Parts: sequence; structure tokens; C-alpha cells
Amino acid sequence: MDVPDDNFELAALRLHLAVGMAAADGELHDHERVELEEFIETCEVTDGQRAQLVAVFDALIQTPPALDTLLRALIDRITDPALAQLLVDDLVRIAKVDDVVDPREEGLLRMVCGALEIDPVSLYDDHERAAGDASAADLARLVRDLLGLQTA
Repeated sequence: MDVPDDNFELAALRLHLAVGMAAADGELHDHERVELEEFIETCEVTDGQRAQLVAVFDALIQTPPALDTLLRALIDRITDPALAQLLVDDLVRIAKVDDVVDPREEGLLRMVCGALEIDPVSLYDDHERAAGDASAADLARLVRDLLGLQTA
């Protein structure tokens, strides 16, 4: 079965983000590890690509991805709002799997929403914008400024 490389690249990006979220609180919990392993099993990739994802996962556990690298990848590669929402949903699920919301996870989620230029969601209030919260455009400007990228 031929699987487009785009599927693998998207799965790898989703895995990087999910590991970044799982590690945001400084520890990869067993529930998070299981959730990530299940994610790898559900990816629409070849068996060889799945083995590559497992190797990527093992490497990421040792050295979680850098936030600026993740944010740049999102800015460069994700333009579809439905895909952006899927990525955010992944992060919310991973962050909540250990039943503890850490402020660092909330901060990462907000930065990802900014990079994706979608309205921010909260781990504290399921998928609802808090009153007075920054808009998608405000967060996008903030993330791009932090990364030293030009804003349009």
C-alpha cells in the first residue's frame, strides 16, 4: 500500500507537538506515553513509516522538541483551519490525559493557537475563549514577534 509522504510528515509533526505538550510540565506521564503510542498505531502510514514514527517518539522522549522549532513548523506548514483544529484537539487530549492541567501546558496551547492563527482555547475551560482573552490575530502577532518573523 502506497501512503503519501504528506501523511507521514503530518503524523510526525503531530507527534512532535503531542510530545512537546506531554513534556511541557517537565515529565512524561505513563498515561501520556500510552496515549502517544496509541496515536502512532492509528496513523495512516506504512509499516515502515510507523517504525520510523516509533523511532522518532523514542528520540523525542529523550530530547523533547524545542518550542520555537514547533511553532515555526506550524507557521510554515499548516494553513488549513480544520487541520489546525485537529492539532489543537490533539494537544488538549494529551494535556488532559493525566488529569492535571499545568500552566506550562496552557501556555504552550496558547502559543500553538497563535502560530496556527486560530482563536485560543483553554485547558481550564473546554474549547471556550476566556473573557478578555487575546484574539487569534493578537496571538499570531505575539508568536511571530517572539520568533523574529515579519508580520503581515
